[in-house]
Amino acid sequence: MQHKRTGFRVAAAISAGLLFGLSTQWTAVRAQAPLPAGPTPAAPPGAAPPAATAAIPGKPAEPASEPPTDAERVIDSAIKRLAGIKSVTATMVQNVDMLKQKFAVKGEYRKAPSSRIYLRLTIDGLADSTGTQLQVCDGETLWEYQQILDAQLYRKRSIKPILERLNSPDMDAKTRDQVMTQLGFAGPETLLLGLRKAVKFSQKEEGTLDGRPVYILRGTWRSRAGLTGPDSRPIPATGPLPPIIPSQAILYLGKDDGWPYKINLVGTVPTLLQRPRFGPDGRPLPKNLTENIEPSKMDLVYSDVKLDASIPASMFAWQAPPNASVEDDTDTILNVLDRTIQAQAMVKRAQAVQQDGPVLNQSLEIPTPPSEPTPR
Repeated sequence: MQHKRTGFRVAAAISAGLLFGLSTQWTAVRAQAPLPAGPTPAAPPGAAPPAATAAIPGKPAEPASEPPTDAERVIDSAIKRLAGIKSVTATMVQNVDMLKQKFAVKGEYRKAPSSRIYLRLTIDGLADSTGTQLQVCDGETLWEYQQILDAQLYRKRSIKPILERLNSPDMDAKTRDQVMTQLGFAGPETLLLGLRKAVKFSQKEEGTLDGRPVYILRGTWRSRAGLTGPDSRPIPATGPLPPIIPSQAILYLGKDDGWPYKINLVGTVPTLLQRPRFGPDGRPLPKNLTENIEPSKMDLVYSDVKLDASIPASMFAWQAPPNASVEDDTDTILNVLDRTIQAQAMVKRAQAVQQDGPVLNQSLEIPTPPSEPTPR
C-alpha cells in the first residue's frame, strides 16, 4: 500500500509541475508549491504550506548567458504569445512509465478573464490508489481540494484583496509573478519558462502532430544539479544518466499559436560499457541499479484546445460540502504581503536616495550665534 501511495504522490507531483512549470526537472516538482514563509527586502512573500505536498530536492538551472539557439527563440516567442491569451479550454493526459509502473494523470483546464481558472487532475492506473486535485476560482474565491485515498483537504482564499496587494506599485514584478504562479494563476507559458530554464534546446525541425503544423524541439538538461538516482544519491556530473532519469526532452509547439501540444521526457539505456558500476562515493552500486532497468518515459499531451473561447461563468462555480472542514489562510497571506510591500517600499526609497545623491554640493555651515555681553 505504501508503494502505491508513493506512486500517486510522484505522479501528481510530476503532472502538476509539468503543467504549470513550478519546476520541470522530474525530481524537483511539487504538487502545490507553498508560498515562501516570510518577507525580507530580497525575498518574496508567503503563507503556510498546504497539508499535502510531494517535494523532492532539486532546482532547475538558470539559462546560460550564451545567445539563444533557434529552438529557444521559438520557445521565447511562444511564451509571449501564451501570456496574452485571455481564455482557453483544454484537456490533458500525462502518461508515466517508470519503475515498472504505468499510470496516467488526466486533467481539465480552463482560464477566463477576471481571474477565473479551473484545473482538475485525477490519477488513473494505480491499483489501490486514487486521488484528485482541484483548483477553481470564480474571480472572488479561490478553492483548492485534494483527495488522496481517504484523506481530504479543503482550502479557500478570498482572491480580490490578495490581487490588490499584488498590484501595489511597491510590489516588484518578480515577486508578483512568483506568487501568482504559486497560487495557480499561471498557465502553459510558465510551463515553457520552466522548460526553458531546465533544458537546453539545441535542435529544431518542422513537422505535424495530429495534422497540425508544429515545431519539434529537442534538448537535454542544462545542469544535473538536484538530479538523484533511484538510490537517492546525486548523479555524477559526467557520464551517461541512469535510464530511470529522462535524459531527452522533445517539445511539440504549435506553429500558429505557440501552444505546447506535447512534451516527451525519455530516458536512454546506456551500453554495457557505459553502465556505472560505482556510485559517487566509490562504492559498488547494487546490481539491480545498473542492470535490467527500463528507461522512464513520460509524456504530457494537450487535446481539444480552444483559444479565446467563450466560457460560461457557471463553469467556474464550486463550493465545498456544508460539513467539510475548510481552511482559510487569506489573512495569513495578506499579512505577509503587507509586510513585504512595506519592506520593498523601504528598499525603493533607500535606492532613490542613493541615486539622487546629496542635495547640495557642499555641506551647510551654520554660524554660531554671538554670545551675550557679560554684564558689569
